[in-house]
Amino acid sequence: MLLDPPGWPGCAQGLPHWRYLQAVDQALTGRGIPPGAVCIDRAGRAHGDIMSMELSWDVSRTAGPGGVQFHWDEDTGWSYATVRLIRDSALPRRPLAPLHRVFAVPEAVAETAESLVRSWRTPTGEYGAEWDQAREVRTAIEVFRQSVR
Repeated sequence: MLLDPPGWPGCAQGLPHWRYLQAVDQALTGRGIPPGAVCIDRAGRAHGDIMSMELSWDVSRTAGPGGVQFHWDEDTGWSYATVRLIRDSALPRRPLAPLHRVFAVPEAVAETAESLVRSWRTPTGEYGAEWDQAREVRTAIEVFRQSVR
């Protein structure tokens, strides 16, 4: 499980959505598909301090002909892109339609990721549940924004 933000040891308060990433990472690890790369960030004040994260599996971690990237931001929720081996280019991102909530339940995110990582197929199920700690993370994001303004 990710304990501290990479490159930000002890500074998780600067990334108020870190707790959500930890929960998603734990669900992915529990399924045996931890991402090979994790990026968590926030846009600057000029861009509304939008929180985001990206999880990546390169071709060595997938059953497909390339890699998979999952992207999350607090406005649009989850999307994904496949990465081709030729020139390491990613195809355009597409929304992960089965995940109906911005803060989808981490286990639903992991199930969706598992389908893409292991078979390169988007799952056919639908997940409408919101993570039980979403309200706390939204509050932490708002408190963070107020503190930097």
